[in-house]
Amino acid sequence: VVAEDDARRPATCLLVRVDPARGTATFASAGHLPPVVFGTDGSAELVDLPVGPPLGTGVGGYEPTTRPLAPGETLLVFTDGLVERRGEDIDVSLARLAALRLPPDSGPEQVVEEVLHRLDALHAEDDVAVLAARIRARPSS
Repeated sequence: VVAEDDARRPATCLLVRVDPARGTATFASAGHLPPVVFGTDGSAELVDLPVGPPLGTGVGGYEPTTRPLAPGETLLVFTDGLVERRGEDIDVSLARLAALRLPPDSGPEQVVEEVLHRLDALHAEDDVAVLAARIRARPSS
């Protein structure tokens, strides 16, 4: 629909489906930056996934990628305003995010607060939206 309307601009999109029972997350990207997973040790890992064309370009081809998501790991998805800086290559911007080391066992709220603070989101040049999620451990019966 967007591709057929010259007045509309293409948009990036990241689709994430989390399956708590299997402990997996499946991703499909339409030109969007990759999410990051923070481990229980506080380390960050960018999710390696193929990037398809933005929505509205009239070109398809989106390849899903599934990775484990263990209880205690925090998935962080974000808009480009969180990491992008004028005049800086996007790979440098993403590397800055991936280099963050947070306190061990940080919960989703603390992950969001730390990332926003450490990447100075208050002074971002673009809008910033961040979402953190974690699979809850199921009590054993």
